[in-house]
Amino acid sequence: MTHETSQIIAKKVSQAQLLFPKSQYPTHRAYIQLFTMMLSKHDVCVSESDIEILSIALGNNSHQFFKTVSSKANLTEKLDSLVFDGLKLKIDARKRLAADQSELSKDSNSAVIDLIFEQYKVERASIEAFNQQTINEQKAERIEGLKAKTKASPKRLLEEITNKKSYDNCLNATTMRKKQSIKARSLFPANLYPHYRRFIDFLIQQATNDSLRLSDPDMERLSSAFGTEELAAFINLSSHNTIEDKLKHITFSGLQLKISVKKRLKDTGSELSTIANRSVIREITKQYQDKLDAIEAKKNQELEAQRQAAHAKRLRDIKDAEIERLKNFSDFPQFGIKNIPKGSQGETLLNKLLNKPISQDEKKWLDKKKISSEQLESKYYLQLAHQHYQNWKQKKLPWELVNASAAYRKARELKKIKKALDETYPFKDAKKDNKLRSALLTTYGGVCRDLQEYGQGIKLGSEAHNATPLNFRPCTLLGAIYLSTGEFTLGHEWYDKAKERGFSQAAYDNDIKSVYFRASDNIKCRLKQNLIATGHKYDWLSKP
Repeated sequence: MTHETSQIIAKKVSQAQLLFPKSQYPTHRAYIQLFTMMLSKHDVCVSESDIEILSIALGNNSHQFFKTVSSKANLTEKLDSLVFDGLKLKIDARKRLAADQSELSKDSNSAVIDLIFEQYKVERASIEAFNQQTINEQKAERIEGLKAKTKASPKRLLEEITNKKSYDNCLNATTMRKKQSIKARSLFPANLYPHYRRFIDFLIQQATNDSLRLSDPDMERLSSAFGTEELAAFINLSSHNTIEDKLKHITFSGLQLKISVKKRLKDTGSELSTIANRSVIREITKQYQDKLDAIEAKKNQELEAQRQAAHAKRLRDIKDAEIERLKNFSDFPQFGIKNIPKGSQGETLLNKLLNKPISQDEKKWLDKKKISSEQLESKYYLQLAHQHYQNWKQKKLPWELVNASAAYRKARELKKIKKALDETYPFKDAKKDNKLRSALLTTYGGVCRDLQEYGQGIKLGSEAHNATPLNFRPCTLLGAIYLSTGEFTLGHEWYDKAKERGFSQAAYDNDIKSVYFRASDNIKCRLKQNLIATGHKYDWLSKP
């Protein structure tokens, strides 16, 4: 090489390095420095495979940059490409710096970058300074936060800060090893590289003295069955003293292996080389798998025993808690109500209601205390209905039949009262008392409405209206039945008559709501459209 050629090469190397000022792009500057050393055969021999590994670790753009430069025919073209394509690399790095304050891309692997730089003793003073500045800032933020929380306790503050410093200065060794193991395994996803993922797992077990590790002879035999690179990776493992160094060696060796494996997959569709001894690999991995399966089976048995013990304890705890609860609280499953304090007024009233009616004031007290349920409501009205019914039968009080009918309807128990009303109709004893006759006819019509005997209900409602033309109750019965059968015009007309006779707006609104929610799906859909069209604006109309 002439002196003039050497000067040209030196100039191009200098141009490539100047693209990345060390103060702004310390990592890329170190990368270009090693790249030029590899191309120009510098005294420090940098291998091409190491530069490819470093390029992959820096990210997709850097790897593409490496392939572009390497594809050139001679040194001059490679150096020209280093400068020209390096400019594109710089543009990407500058964008990241502006957006994320980092020259490295999100797909870069800092651990691998550090390994390569450490191997060639590349200085990264700017990076270290930046990292130290970041660490100091984070420490300051944490300490300020601790000060705010512990103003009243200087001693506690000192303890917290000391603990934080210990944490900052020395991460737990187990955690570091776990992270390093994850990095090594991530080189070979199990779905793409099942054989090499298992091989890396074997190496990690050797490095960490895992109880599942293969014996040294078996591991050497397995490594040899994969190939010479794999055997070298295993043998060189023993040259490192600490577990951390061994794991770094596995990651670095794994990177070199991956380049070969990826090429094989692309060229032959197989991750194993043609000289690999597949029968030995199968034999040893099966031997290991059998051991794993036995351990897994034992672990599953232990877990199942623990699960059953925990379940039994949980059942005992639930039973004990239930016994303790029942010492202080009473349950009323007939009403769907639990946890009523023993000896309380609530317990007394609920026990009473199980056997006989409670007064209206007592019911109001339960409502006020929010002791209620559908079953309780039904029981309350059923007991009340029985009481009114007995008064009617035994004392011959005709109004008690009206009261009994109303209570049976609220309790939704219609069979008994329907039979009594059928047998008593046409209420001859009430011929001289139009008010009583109208009430009996109206409540009888209400029972028929509940049973969807709408024709009979309309007949009885009409008779009641004729008996007391100025009473709104027969009008509301007829209005409800007509709306329920889809005769909306007639229904609204009867409700209008009811309002003219004193039916309040609030009661009307409640009646309309009750009719709507009790209607069949077909009638409900049509009634909704009718109510909206006739100007009825209710929030509940928007519900399905």
